[in-house]
Amino acid sequence: MLLKPGERLGRVSSWGGKSAWKKVIRFGVGFLAIFAFAVILWPKLERHDPIVNIAPNVTVSADIKCPLDLELIERFGVHKLRNYLRREVVAVESDADLPLSQSLETPFLDTHQLSDADKDLIKQSQDECLNPLPITLNVPRSPRSVDASHIDFGVATTLERLNDSLDAFSHWAGYTRTRIFALLEPHDKVPEVEAKADLLGINLHVTQSDQEYQTRYFSLLPHLAENMREQTRWSCIIDDDTFFLSMQALVKALAEYDDTQPMYLGGLSESIPQVGIFGMMAYGGAGVFLSRPLITQLSDSATLRDCQSMDYTGDRRISYCVYQHTDTKLTVDHRLRQLDMRGDVSGFFESGREPPLSVHHWKSWFDTDMTKVSAVSDLCGDNCLLRKWFFSDGWILTNGISIIKYSSKIEIDDPSMELTWFGDHGAEFDSYLHELGPLRDKDWAKLSFTLEDASVENDKVHQYYVHRDEQKGDEIIELIWRSG
Repeated sequence: MLLKPGERLGRVSSWGGKSAWKKVIRFGVGFLAIFAFAVILWPKLERHDPIVNIAPNVTVSADIKCPLDLELIERFGVHKLRNYLRREVVAVESDADLPLSQSLETPFLDTHQLSDADKDLIKQSQDECLNPLPITLNVPRSPRSVDASHIDFGVATTLERLNDSLDAFSHWAGYTRTRIFALLEPHDKVPEVEAKADLLGINLHVTQSDQEYQTRYFSLLPHLAENMREQTRWSCIIDDDTFFLSMQALVKALAEYDDTQPMYLGGLSESIPQVGIFGMMAYGGAGVFLSRPLITQLSDSATLRDCQSMDYTGDRRISYCVYQHTDTKLTVDHRLRQLDMRGDVSGFFESGREPPLSVHHWKSWFDTDMTKVSAVSDLCGDNCLLRKWFFSDGWILTNGISIIKYSSKIEIDDPSMELTWFGDHGAEFDSYLHELGPLRDKDWAKLSFTLEDASVENDKVHQYYVHRDEQKGDEIIELIWRSG
C-alpha cells in the first residue's frame, strides 16, 4: 500500500479491536440486506418459466409434464401454453328439484383446501396433468325422447348455409318428429344435403325457388300453411342460425298457450334502439310462432297478395300482415331470445337464470358455438346445459360456457346479470333493462376460461376451456364428463 505524503502508517487492528467489530457489523448488515432482497423481493419480480418447443410455432412450459395433443393445441391457436389441467366430472342424475345454481364444498383449483389424503392422491397420479379427484355433480333427469310432431319450422336460406346449420339443427330437431321446411335457391347438390339431414335424424323438406330472398322469406307463411298435417298446432319461422337449447323445454313452453286460438308468439329485441327501429314484433332469430288458427287466417289468397306487396320486408312484413289483417296482437315470451348483442356475451349465459328457449346471432354478432355448448347434453341431457356450480375456492362452472372467478365475491342468489357486451345504434346500460334487468357492470378483472371445443368419445364428453394471456401464455382446462 502506498502512503500519501505526510501520512503515517497506522497500527494494524486485531479482530478483538473496536474497528474489527464495526467491520463485522457492517458485513452482517450487508448480508442481511442481500438476504432480504433475495427472499422477500426476488419472488415479486417477473420470472420467466422455462419453455419447451414442441412445434415450430408452439412453446410449452416445462412444468407441463403430461403428453399433449399438438393438433388440438394448434387448432385452438395456442402458441404459448402455460398450463394444462384435466379434471373428471361425474354426472349423477337426480329426480329432485335441483336449483339452477348449486354450491359445492370442494375446491376446483385450490389444492390447499384439500385433506392430506387427497393431496397424496394427486401426488401419486400417473398423469401429472390430471387431478385424480373426480367432481360429482347432480343433474336433473332428462327424457330420452321428445315428440314435437305438432310443430313445423320454416327457413329461407341458401344451400351452403343450410348444410352448415344441420349439425346445430340436429340438437333440437333430430329424432323429435318435427319437420323443417326449407325454401332454397335452385342447386344441384340438394340431394346430398337431404341425405345428410336424414343421417342426423332431421325430417327436412326442401323446396327450390327462384324468388328473391325477401319474397321467399314471406312465402314461408303460405308454404307452412299448405303443408300442415292433422296434428300440426304451431308453425314457426326461423333464421338459419336460430338455436333451440331443448326441444323438451320448447314443447313444454308452447303447451302454456292456447293453440286453439289465433296466437302470434315471439320475442322482442333485448335492445331498445333495435325495437325503436324495427318495431314491436316477433323477431325471427328468436322464432316467430303462429298457431294453426292464425296461419290459416293469413293464408287467405287476398291477404297474402296484399301482404306480399307491402313495402316492409322480413319479420316486419309478417308483423304488419298480422296487425293489418287480423285482430291478433303479439304475445311476448321472454325466453325466446333474439340476442341483439355484440362481442362478449358471457354475462348473459353466466347469469344463472332460467335457460333461454332459443338463441340467435351466435355465428355472427358474437362467437359462442352452440353445437359445442350443447355437446355435453349427449351425456347429461338438455336440462344440464348452462347450469352453474359454485366451488369453495371461488371458481364457478357454467356448464358449456365457462369456468370463471370474479374479482369480488358474487352471491349464489344474486339476481343481476353482468353486462359484458355492447350493442348497435347507441345502446347503453338502460337499453337492455326491459328484457334483461337487473344488470350490473362488467367485471374487467374476472378470470375466465371459455369453452372453445367439445367432443363425444366412448361414452364420455370432453370439454376444453381456454384462458388467453398473450404475455404469460394460455391455459387449458379439460373437463372429462362421464355418467355416474
